[in-house]
Amino acid sequence: YVREMRLVQETRLSALSDTRLGIEGHNWLRQLVHNTRDGDYVAMDGPPQALEAAIVGELRFFRKHSIEPVFVFNGLPVSRKDQRPFAKDDHRPAFRNAAWDAYWQGNGEQAQRGWATSSPHAQGDMVPFVMQVLQANGAECMRAPYSSWAQLAYLYRHETQPIHAVYASLDVLMFDVDRVVTAVSASKASFSWIQRDALLTKCGIGADQLLDMCILAGFDWCPTFPPLVSDIGFSFKAAVDAVAAYRTGFNAVQMLGDSAPSYSDSFLRAYCTVRYHIVLHLDGTVGPLNAEYAPNDLHDIIGYRLPTAAYHLLARGIVHPPVLNMLVSGCWLEFAPADNGESAEYRRMITGWERSLYQRQCAALCETFGSFYRQRKITMQTWFEPHAELVLHDSKPPARSDRPHRIDVRAGLSGTDAVLTPAAALDRASALVGPQPPADASSPSASSASAAALVSVLCDLGFVSQTGQHTPLGAALSAGMRALGPKPDAPPSLQWAVVEAAILLSQGALTGNRWSVAYDDDHAPAGGSDAAVQKHVRLLSRIATLVAPCQRSGSWKLAFSRDVLAFNSAARLAQKAISTCVDAACLVRAASDARGVTTADTTQLLELKGGLPIECASSDASGLLVQALLVEYARGSSGCWKRVLDAAGDSLVEPALTVRAAARLVDAVLAVACEQGSGVDRDVVADLKAARDWAQPAFSEAA
Repeated sequence: YVREMRLVQETRLSALSDTRLGIEGHNWLRQLVHNTRDGDYVAMDGPPQALEAAIVGELRFFRKHSIEPVFVFNGLPVSRKDQRPFAKDDHRPAFRNAAWDAYWQGNGEQAQRGWATSSPHAQGDMVPFVMQVLQANGAECMRAPYSSWAQLAYLYRHETQPIHAVYASLDVLMFDVDRVVTAVSASKASFSWIQRDALLTKCGIGADQLLDMCILAGFDWCPTFPPLVSDIGFSFKAAVDAVAAYRTGFNAVQMLGDSAPSYSDSFLRAYCTVRYHIVLHLDGTVGPLNAEYAPNDLHDIIGYRLPTAAYHLLARGIVHPPVLNMLVSGCWLEFAPADNGESAEYRRMITGWERSLYQRQCAALCETFGSFYRQRKITMQTWFEPHAELVLHDSKPPARSDRPHRIDVRAGLSGTDAVLTPAAALDRASALVGPQPPADASSPSASSASAAALVSVLCDLGFVSQTGQHTPLGAALSAGMRALGPKPDAPPSLQWAVVEAAILLSQGALTGNRWSVAYDDDHAPAGGSDAAVQKHVRLLSRIATLVAPCQRSGSWKLAFSRDVLAFNSAARLAQKAISTCVDAACLVRAASDARGVTTADTTQLLELKGGLPIECASSDASGLLVQALLVEYARGSSGCWKRVLDAAGDSLVEPALTVRAAARLVDAVLAVACEQGSGVDRDVVADLKAARDWAQPAFSEAA
């Protein structure tokens, strides 16, 4: 409508020089993903290959033109009474199945198109990875408590002007922003923008009617007013005319709403959500816009209030929305992964191990967050059984003896600031855990935020006891860490890979056996017709999948594997659980500490989070690389690595480093499995030894 009215103005980019430009993160990211999207990132379950380079390129572009970008991403979703989990059919699994069928039939282009349109991840799932890239490149970014539109409007309109202009979608005009940048052209060195007063003049309405007009037209928080939709579709002009004729949107709903009797509630909820949206204020408080007029039941409109410390951690990217949304909405949702999650092994991990783990997180968080959350019922729902509600936290308060115990890290111990890796936390767990006096707000504790979070996570995962001693599984994990070699040579990503492997071994997911649903063996079995070789290739490629993805410089040229992808989904499940445990540990610490979140805490926790395996940044690329190597080795040992490099062309960056890391991880996984406390079946141990010995020449050639 704005384009039809010719309201878009174009100006040279130099007009934004020396300004702080507030950017709606999700809108900006949507454009980047659209420009970098390919099918590879779905077939391999990772971010678009060119996304990180595109982000860095955008930052260079802004800095070249003396523009300081400030990225604001959405936080928690706004409560919607009219939406139920899994109420709509998800057609993406069917599209992915069709894409794999096309791939196996040799139709690569059709497969790429199918994958590119069926990503299992919402755009918000990429935000942790994107924020990490932005922070690593010195860019300022934050998450709003809820919508970035309201947070940007608050920052733009504040008297101190933290930002001087807003680059966002037109929705931000509902929040009394007088002008908005809608597009930036690198080729023209210009930007497009809209002035709100020009839009109001064209529409013939006042400033107080703009919000009503937009609500009737429909947006994220409210459907389009049904009477405005004709047989040929919806025209924005109909919303303009309705507001002009009836003076307010609510009057229009009352006069025309016979066919939509429940719409008035949706309209009023959307109106209050915009007018009194919750934002993070510059003084650190969290509250509504237009606070003097805000109703006292905003919790029923936007969502239940959380401790202020939770919003601070969210804003800084230390915790992510899923764990907080679980508490606010009362439900944890599991959607189908990239391989469609059809195996019994994957589903058992969700309903068994993951559910048990999240029950402990809910208990600790609800106990810390106060009486309301202590009595909150929280459930888990899955895509494969959408009507079954698995209880994570009961509305009945637990008996005192059943309440969760919190791991405390002793204050005053030197060296706790260095505890940023699981190996370091395991080494010092017994020294770090113990009673300490109540925190004194006037004398900050000398304990390390990262140490407290890590030891708590290892306890939740079953590696450390409440007294700080290694459990049998923890002793097995410690053996695996030692097998990695000297700590300087064992980066955090590889240490976390050992943690994931220990989890997957304990759950029976990391073996050389076929899963209950297998795909590749019916088309092109890895390892040829020899069953023993197939098992070796299957086991070692699964382990290699846990290694941080090898860097790529172009589209993927080696073979894809849906079986490797299926195991990668289980690895992602473990990664997500680890990340959720870290989030919960940070929240419990911040909410129960009178000091809140200090600058030192923020630095430590961001560094800790930076070393975690972020689900959206992982992929099965390393597993595919090792599988390609072992398939060539099975065909003929001489020159197998050269044949892989020839097939990969220039699409990989230093692939030998990835293979070397995979070989080290195989040794570490074997060390974990050999420990008596690991609980790993002796047949699996024998398979690991046989596979390692068989593949040793191939790994040596690549290294």
